[in-house]
Amino acid sequence: MHYLIPHFILTRLMGILADSKNQYIKKFLINSFIKIYRPKLEESLIADINDYATYNSFFTRKLCKEARPIESSYLSVVSPVDGTIVDHGLIERNMLIQAKKHNYSLHELLGEKVNKERNTPGYFITIYLAPTDYHRIHCPYEGYISSTSHIGESLFSVNEKAQVNISDLYIKNERAVMNIKNSVLSYSLVSVGASIVGSIVPFWFDKDTAVRNDFVREWRKGPEEGERQVLKGQELAYFKMGSTVIIVFEDSDKLDLHSLTTNKSVKFGSQLINLKKV
Repeated sequence: MHYLIPHFILTRLMGILADSKNQYIKKFLINSFIKIYRPKLEESLIADINDYATYNSFFTRKLCKEARPIESSYLSVVSPVDGTIVDHGLIERNMLIQAKKHNYSLHELLGEKVNKERNTPGYFITIYLAPTDYHRIHCPYEGYISSTSHIGESLFSVNEKAQVNISDLYIKNERAVMNIKNSVLSYSLVSVGASIVGSIVPFWFDKDTAVRNDFVREWRKGPEEGERQVLKGQELAYFKMGSTVIIVFEDSDKLDLHSLTTNKSVKFGSQLINLKKV
């Protein structure tokens, strides 16, 4: 059934409606969302739904700074998003695990050649964003953006059923990859698109009107040199609708794996995993 659904057509149609400034369409979509999902509007920077120009501007709303304090400890890698940890584990033989049953390639996920397996394996954490979650993506740990890219072709759903039933889901779907490094830690932040997700918008792109190809081009180009140094908690991108983020750490030996909790809900800015004390 996943293959029979016209994901691109549905995504395009939803994108048109979500960006519509028609007051009746906007209010219907926003009020329907609130009735179904009951978001905490008091956390939003703009609490009055009448102040949003479109449904998309409401869905991608920013939060008050006080709503998500950033864990400041030097040892803490923070969650880049609100969501639920659905998978995590060691990257052995350059393979990751999806839904506890499907193996998929690190090389194909990142869209680049992966160095010969290190003596110490890498580590990955997959976080699923439900429609109710905050949909902006932030920096888990400060560093320098060494490269960005946009790869993949499909837009399957990434819900629990899709994770179980579609092998190689994360390497089939469109995704934006950001590689970040500093003297302590190197990691990749992979934002995976999905059905109904209009685009993944990078932080350095600030035009009010744009089409999907504009975002793809920007991800492949990357930010200007002066914008490549990023801080913990800094906004890096946002999803138009919901999806998944995968963090790939190059060296698991630098991580305190006991500090990670399985299948837990996480909030942006809170501790996701700790670094080992040197």
